[in-house]
Amino acid sequence: MIILSRLNGQIVAINPDLITWIDVTPDTTLSLLGGDHIIVRESLDDVIAKVIEFRRAVGVPGLPRYEAVLERMEPSSKPPRSHSSTPRR
Repeated sequence: MIILSRLNGQIVAINPDLITWIDVTPDTTLSLLGGDHIIVRESLDDVIAKVIEFRRAVGVPGLPRYEAVLERMEPSSKPPRSHSSTPRR
């Protein structure tokens, strides 16, 4: 279970296996398998970090680092590679 807080401050424990998607509009809304929705104070990044932490704690192998997950979610801040006009040898 992951521990989150509702907007009113009430603490709630959620089974992360039941989360189907997370929407941020601007509040973080979790949609659960049964069709329930829960609005929480935590950011999307915080919820993802808690889910990854939970999965590591229960021994799920092969989890990516949290930073690697964020890199896939956010556009790259690196400038595009420029093509060199120098011919290759």
